[in-house]
Amino acid sequence: MTEGPGQVVDMNGRRYRLVRQLGRGGQGAVFEVEGGRLAAKLVFDDSPSRRDRLRNQLIHVKRLTLGDLEIAQPLEMLREPYLGYIMELLTGMVPLKVLAHMPRGEKSLVPWYIAGGGLRRRLRLLARAADLLAQLHGKGLVYADPSPHNLFVSAGVTGNEVRLIDADNLSYQSSTGGPGIYTPGYGAPELMAGWRGVDTLTDAHAFGVIAFQTLAQVHPLLGDAVAQGEPEQEEKALRGELPWIDHPEDERNRSSVGLPRDFVLSNRLKELCQLAFGKGLRDRTARPGLSLWAERLHAAADATLSCPGCTSTYYVNSPDCPWCGVAKPRYVLASFFLSDPAVVSCESCKAGYTVEEAECPRCRAPRPEGVTRLALVRGPDPKRTRLTQAVLTEHSPLLISDRLLKGQMGRGSHTPRVEVRLEGGRLWLRSLDGVVYTLVSMSGSRNLPVGPQAMNVPIDSGRGTWRLHLGSLEKLHRIVNFELRQEGT
Repeated sequence: MTEGPGQVVDMNGRRYRLVRQLGRGGQGAVFEVEGGRLAAKLVFDDSPSRRDRLRNQLIHVKRLTLGDLEIAQPLEMLREPYLGYIMELLTGMVPLKVLAHMPRGEKSLVPWYIAGGGLRRRLRLLARAADLLAQLHGKGLVYADPSPHNLFVSAGVTGNEVRLIDADNLSYQSSTGGPGIYTPGYGAPELMAGWRGVDTLTDAHAFGVIAFQTLAQVHPLLGDAVAQGEPEQEEKALRGELPWIDHPEDERNRSSVGLPRDFVLSNRLKELCQLAFGKGLRDRTARPGLSLWAERLHAAADATLSCPGCTSTYYVNSPDCPWCGVAKPRYVLASFFLSDPAVVSCESCKAGYTVEEAECPRCRAPRPEGVTRLALVRGPDPKRTRLTQAVLTEHSPLLISDRLLKGQMGRGSHTPRVEVRLEGGRLWLRSLDGVVYTLVSMSGSRNLPVGPQAMNVPIDSGRGTWRLHLGSLEKLHRIVNFELRQEGT
């Protein structure tokens, strides 16, 4: 059976009317249940032995403790003659394929791309999807069949929620060969060849394809040589026997379609793609893992600006909006560092040493007079290494969540803690979580207000003088430096 029935019945005798197909993957399809809050996954397999195995797998998955993950778990099993289950599905969600593939009826790629939320939204959704898969891997599980059909995202362009819907794909990784589960176009070369089972690296390959396709609107392995060649060429490309479309030296499989990579891929994302589809096609251990994908996708999204002209988003290092050519708006660059108040920065050789030492161990210069831990946080931070950056404009505030505040990833890391806005040449800041955060300059310190009231401070172009401490001044914590950049710079 490949078409959906009008209705299905669960093991308790409850009937569900199926109203439309939401997505289709390597094993079956997902249908919306009348009412909108539930969905039915139907697995298409006529082999009695495989049906029994899949039924046992579904029962096993239903027993897994996955409450901390954004996965639609099975609620009730379906009765024969259908194999599948009923799952909860949040209203207003659609498969990622609506952002990864331009519909046939659309005539122009760029307006459609921007209308779907543009670059930043795609980066953020992909980052959260990578986060989710990485958490799953952390539990010793693999998803087995990532594709744009079973990754669901918020339907509205302002939403950034992500859900995995095919929970029956979950399994423990297997190094043995055999019939691998994958959606055509997303299976790793070793799965297609049948010499490896599913594992975290086959998930990583599939996700890399999804990410590249969603951002660049072209499959990374299917270039013009495949589109214009015999059907066997596609299979060769997917097995890794042809160069990927952006191979730095081999041009045999270049693609004439898709968006310019400089528009949609940061330099660090380009590095991941070269690893994933260059060396990673033949050497599976060279593939970047899901945690690295998540980290770099989040960082790329943080480094995007909103264009005041066409409302699209683009990377802050672009000289102007690549979509319409309008000059960059005025923006604030927020740089995140790690601050250790117990360390002194030597005024002579700039070496760092602990506050308890009376002199610099490198050059023997005496410790500055009057140095205390509180005084140190007002001066330059020793051995500062920038952890990440984010930008905000007058049209796009910065919401600092636990991901930026602590480096935390996964579910719960997206709750906003501090809001920072740019209005009229001033920074407006407030605490959103009831915690008191300290804003420091060379002239003193002030605590951010909690609640609807916001503190505002002037900010001048050039090197920032304001530093926001995201933790106790007496302990190791992150700080944010704010630097105003004028229009066009």
